[in-house]
Amino acid sequence: MRKALVVLATAVMVAGSVLTGSAFARAPIPLSANQITDQLAARTARIKADLRLTPEQDKHWPGFESAMREIGKTNADRLMAEQTEGTQQKGPIDIIEQLRMQSKYLSARSADRKKLADAAEPLFASLNDQQKRRFAEELLGLSRWPEGD
Repeated sequence: MRKALVVLATAVMVAGSVLTGSAFARAPIPLSANQITDQLAARTARIKADLRLTPEQDKHWPGFESAMREIGKTNADRLMAEQTEGTQQKGPIDIIEQLRMQSKYLSARSADRKKLADAAEPLFASLNDQQKRRFAEELLGLSRWPEGD
């Protein structure tokens, strides 16, 4: 779980940092839950605009959008809890507890992916081949964001 948090923080720092005149980036500022959900909402809107859905295809969009919003909120809440938990931990790392926490994280992520696949299926089936390629690329990118394993 900490690995995922460290990787996320690194990805956020690399993607969102503003380089100064020197070779160093500014210290990363943790994102709030609202910022995380807002970023995913913006990405979802960009996906829709990029797909250029027909009116018939657009009927399948709300289910996908709702799943994205729900998953984004869940992920943001999870990250906030992990940040709080990480700052409170004192003493040596308990490897057994860490394995249990990672297992819990992976189970939750797996459930989110299944939920997303179920919501995306009707929309994906209605797309033409070019749209399917673009949508698949976006879904692949989503599988690496925001958690970033």
